[in-house]
Amino acid sequence: MIEKSIDASLLFSIINLTSQIRLRGDLIYKFAGITTQQYVVLLHLAHDPNIPFIEKGDYTEGMFASELADSLKVSRPGITNILKILIQKGLVEQIEDETDRRRKKLKLTKQGKQLITEIEPLRREANSAFLEQFSDEEKQQFLNFIDRCATYAKNQLEDPEALTKMYERIYAIQNED
Repeated sequence: MIEKSIDASLLFSIINLTSQIRLRGDLIYKFAGITTQQYVVLLHLAHDPNIPFIEKGDYTEGMFASELADSLKVSRPGITNILKILIQKGLVEQIEDETDRRRKKLKLTKQGKQLITEIEPLRREANSAFLEQFSDEEKQQFLNFIDRCATYAKNQLEDPEALTKMYERIYAIQNED
């Protein structure tokens, strides 16, 4: 039936790791009444330089919901629900775009900035405690590996030829049965 493989094990281990990190985050941010996913949105709006998407653009005047959705790899309606909650909590505000008043940019409120300032030491300490078992060299190797994987996956999704090959493989496997 299903055989053990290093490829599948590696991918499921990455999925498991991200779930564990999210659960740990939920414990950290619970006192503030927000989820890890909501906090990640706040970090985007705070211009966290550790987020690859933020590193590649200038978001000093705020971000559009579509930019957040793109960075988080979620749907526009999915990000809208998160933003609605953060706006209701007074952590995020919408500002009319100067070039197109129909579009709204998102920014942290004073309360949102204060929350980031309060949580950042906790996040830093939790990250340090979680990763202290690894050397700086191991962390850099892992970061390089993850970056290569993410770049490859992104390139595959954006390359029509690669997508066609993937679908051809899937179609061929389906027709073998």
